[in-house]
Amino acid sequence: MCYMKTKRTTIRDIAEAAGVSISLVSFVMNNKGKRYRISDEMTKRIREMADKLDYQPNNAARSLRSGRSRTIGVVVSDISNSFFAEICRKIEDDASHFNYTVIFGSSDENADKFRNVVEVLLGKGVDGLILVPCEGSEAYIEEIYRLNIPLVLIDRTIDNPEISRVVLNNQKASAMAVEHLVESGYKRVAMVSYAMRLSNICDREKGYESTMERLGLKDRMQIYRIDFHETARRVDDLVRQLFQRANRKVDALLFATNSLAVEGLKALNRYQVSVPDDVAVVAYDGNEVFDLYRVSVTSVRQPIELFGTEAVRLLVRRIEEPDCASSAAIMLNAELVKGESTGQK
Repeated sequence: MCYMKTKRTTIRDIAEAAGVSISLVSFVMNNKGKRYRISDEMTKRIREMADKLDYQPNNAARSLRSGRSRTIGVVVSDISNSFFAEICRKIEDDASHFNYTVIFGSSDENADKFRNVVEVLLGKGVDGLILVPCEGSEAYIEEIYRLNIPLVLIDRTIDNPEISRVVLNNQKASAMAVEHLVESGYKRVAMVSYAMRLSNICDREKGYESTMERLGLKDRMQIYRIDFHETARRVDDLVRQLFQRANRKVDALLFATNSLAVEGLKALNRYQVSVPDDVAVVAYDGNEVFDLYRVSVTSVRQPIELFGTEAVRLLVRRIEEPDCASSAAIMLNAELVKGESTGQK
């Protein structure tokens, strides 16, 4: 005789039945309700629903009764992107020194997915979060902050100075790149950016604009904004339009991210645009693909490991010293690594 296995009730089931978030259920079932200021009424409602659904916590959940799971949740834009992959590697290494393990997720620059991934992490009882905000995630991050969940933002930030963050001085970084190009003889410097209102992108554009204006090149400013979800096709179209014309308006390209630079170099090669003879190129960060290009690529190098180190340090302090750990804003500086792609004109 064959018996059908009964589906085990999960925290998600309780959340859906009670009409609350997974994170709220997780906090209540792991005895973290008072820490996160969840009302007695809400706690009772969730526990009654758990009893009604015959919720049975597993061994891992029982171990959380101590109030700590010694796990950290990390959500980045795309963990396959070399920039974020390196940061995640450093976060994992540094977290292990404090006896924490790390669970990773990607938002793919989608606010709904961002929220879902964070909810899953909170449902697993992580002690804190390291997040890379995406467009549309601001309100949800504020919600997390109001729940007093230990939180650190990296690479990008939102308009709340009370939330700890580790970011780059992006305006200074772009200024450094533009100054180098102009000093090398390039006057028609265009920036290739994303059509996204993210703090790092906005600051890189501001740095480009203010420096072009300061150097007397305001009338030559050009910013081309690319749809993130169609990066390859849009960059290809842009390069074709810019360089398959007799009267070219551009003699240098500053790519706002390494993913844009990778697609840009592919397109320049595809349309037989010579670097730096036809156009100079500056990228953000390095990429293994750059090593395969016929000339070395000038890049604005971010101190990637410091993002991970500082984020872990801030978060662990926030977790382990909740009463005395105030918010902190750490701003890192980039380095311009000169290559053959910006040879003297």
